[in-house]
Amino acid sequence: MIINKKKLRSLTRIFAKKSYRLVMFPGDKALTLHKITTFFHNAKMKRLALFVSQFSRFLTGIEIEPGAIVSEKTIFSHGMGAVIGFSSIIGDNVIIRHGVTLGAGKIRPLDDRRIHPKIESFCSIGAGAVILGPITIGHHSVIGANSVVTKDVAPYSVVAGVPAKFIRSVENPQKMPWAF
Repeated sequence: MIINKKKLRSLTRIFAKKSYRLVMFPGDKALTLHKITTFFHNAKMKRLALFVSQFSRFLTGIEIEPGAIVSEKTIFSHGMGAVIGFSSIIGDNVIIRHGVTLGAGKIRPLDDRRIHPKIESFCSIGAGAVILGPITIGHHSVIGANSVVTKDVAPYSVVAGVPAKFIRSVENPQKMPWAF
């Protein structure tokens, strides 16, 4: 078998980049461990899933409970102290900063039994924000730092404050303050 040196070098570089991210970035580590947690959770091994989840929390400072649906494209920017509840749903390209809580508010019976928030794609959640209850944060929305959100947020919105209030619409999502 002949090994092509160029392909070997490119594969080595790809592996080095991925392993570097896994070792150096706690968000990537938490998402990788969450995949393992999800496997055990779906296999009805709840205690093992909880153990891996708590180990991930100890290792990274990011708590993602078993059962949460988190996209692989989620970005934890300085994720220390982030808490993601077990029925949370997080879409693609969501930026979650440190101290963010996606938790249960007033528990009320729902048909789909979801008691945690759903975050749609391309959202940014500021540091220390608290999003409570079975609400939906629309795509391309921005949640300000230290905001407390207890009601649905429309797509292309900027909200901030305690309780969170609508500030303005995002007119041009391509010019948002981050790049995907």
